[in-house]
Amino acid sequence: MRICGVQISGSTANLAVVSSDDAGGVTYHPCHTRKITLEDEKSGESLRAFLKAITAFAHENQVEGFCIKQRASGGHLGAGGPSFKVEALVQLVPDIPTYFANPVALSKFAKTNVAGLPNGLQNYLADAYRSGAFQLKKLGAI
Repeated sequence: MRICGVQISGSTANLAVVSSDDAGGVTYHPCHTRKITLEDEKSGESLRAFLKAITAFAHENQVEGFCIKQRASGGHLGAGGPSFKVEALVQLVPDIPTYFANPVALSKFAKTNVAGLPNGLQNYLADAYRSGAFQLKKLGAI
């Protein structure tokens, strides 16, 4: 199963595609597109363009599910409105389920050997990679 881990930062979705390997580990699939940005959250045209781009990305990379790292919705460290629009657009990709990873659960998961980062992975993709690997483990694929 191929899962795309998603870490949302502002109006940008950082994307890392992972799958399980024959040995029960995680395989990272480097993609040409590593992030998609919502240019103008107030523009319907921009929202549709983002949805089209994330849908095309999912089909090009045979993504069977998205796993988004959750963000705080309120308080001092709460995420802004554009990030929740990006989240909703990812959820709207047709025929592909969206899962969520709690940041505390991801921190615990990061301490396991399964969550080790592959060589060559850019730092900004670490949480996206862990989200995808976490969901693979949760689904029993690894």
